[in-house]
Amino acid sequence: MNWRRLGDVGLWAGLSFLVLAESGARGDPYWMQAAFIATLFVAVFVRRRWPLVALAAVAWAEIVVLAFALGTQNGVQVALVPAITLMSYLAGRRETQLKHFVMVCSWSLLGGLLLALVVQREQHATEAVLSWLVMLLLALLLVVLPWLVGRYRAQQALLASAGWDRAERIEREQRMAIDQERLRERSRIAQDMHDSVGHELSLIALRAAALELDPSLPDEHRQAATSLREAAATATDRLGEIIGVLRDSDAPTVPRDESVPSLIERAAESGLEVRLIEEGDGELSPMVDRAVHRIVQESLTNASKHAPGAAVTVTVTRADDDVRVQIVDTGAQRPVQSVPSSGRGLDGLRERVRLVGGTLTAGPRSGGGFEVVATMPRAGGRPEPEAPPMSAAEAERATVRRSARRGLVTAVAAPLILGAAVGVVALGYYLIAGYNSILHPGQYDALTIGQPEDDVEKVLPAMQMIDPPSEGYTAPAGWSCRYYSPDVPFSITYVYRLCFADGKLVAKTVVQSGSVVPTPESTG
Repeated sequence: MNWRRLGDVGLWAGLSFLVLAESGARGDPYWMQAAFIATLFVAVFVRRRWPLVALAAVAWAEIVVLAFALGTQNGVQVALVPAITLMSYLAGRRETQLKHFVMVCSWSLLGGLLLALVVQREQHATEAVLSWLVMLLLALLLVVLPWLVGRYRAQQALLASAGWDRAERIEREQRMAIDQERLRERSRIAQDMHDSVGHELSLIALRAAALELDPSLPDEHRQAATSLREAAATATDRLGEIIGVLRDSDAPTVPRDESVPSLIERAAESGLEVRLIEEGDGELSPMVDRAVHRIVQESLTNASKHAPGAAVTVTVTRADDDVRVQIVDTGAQRPVQSVPSSGRGLDGLRERVRLVGGTLTAGPRSGGGFEVVATMPRAGGRPEPEAPPMSAAEAERATVRRSARRGLVTAVAAPLILGAAVGVVALGYYLIAGYNSILHPGQYDALTIGQPEDDVEKVLPAMQMIDPPSEGYTAPAGWSCRYYSPDVPFSITYVYRLCFADGKLVAKTVVQSGSVVPTPESTG
């Protein structure tokens, strides 16, 4: 059983029931009911493939009904409104393009206005325009708002499917880049270890060679010194082989004996404005000493690349238990040239500092420039627990959620703002027409039955009332009746009706428009 088709039939049956119930109560012709049901059939069964076609079908069915029903005693067919709202929502769920949706709505509204003006020719244009503005306001609430809500729901569905795949791919790429930089930094540490341990093994070999040549030692002692020298040389070779395997050939190294002051001096000779401040004294463990050197080296490299012309201050503070390294620059003083950069140097520094039990922070300064601060125990320590990397997937989820929330706000706020704007326009139009359709009581009293229409036109206001009272009055054949208000809008309880025939004024009547019956005092 095709459950999708069964659902379509159920939806069509539900919408058709609403139409039949209303049309049957109104006594609409059978051909009209059949046309509505056929339109709903087409809309329901093409809504997935052509959602805007489905929306246009039911919308135009309602527009045709409105064009023929406005200004008559037949009433307005509203059973199609739920179908219009539903098709608009489904069009949004199908992610139809905004320009196509706006085009369908614009042409439908414009076509509805033109059709109403053609069909209801006897109706005054001002009344038709006001009715159209009301229809526009309803369209914002019943068509635009559901479409925007559908778009919001479509974004949520995208968030739950393809969005996560993309976010997880970004996260994997970011983690791979960070891991690669950490491996590069560990290869630098391996080279530093090779230089340091190899130097000590070389000293052991030299001392063993001296003992081997000392004539005052017995032969067995000199033979032991020979074995010790050979073992130290073998250990040096094995260490070189192991470090060679671990070391990344692309990871740059620095001279083993280069100190921070020598590094600062070399940077200053290359043109970088840098000064060194050292506070405290005392030796550092080899790993910590190399970490300090590496932090200063990377920071100076970054400053020369990304902050040309900046003044850099390096402060190394040795306390009793730890050492603090601070590198601060004043920011770029010249245009920054495009330079190749992996953007992962700070990740490598964080890994080196973590391996000696320290912490590192880096970021822009509030007053301008950039700052790097690292704190490490002087004797080294156990590596700090590795902090979990920032999840790019979580960041992507948060971004999409924010976008979805903005879409929801737009879905609610946009129709309200547009509705308010249309309401203001409609109210302004109503007031303009109201103030331009005032026939003062004195002018009304001066009019006489049989007076030529051309003479009457000279005292009549520029516009007629756009909302005359619905008194159910039917003018005789050949008569043309107009309505005018005696006072400003919202303050009248009666209006004037003037009827013309054969170019003459044939009737003038005071018509009640409110709950208060007109009195001679109010009409005099």
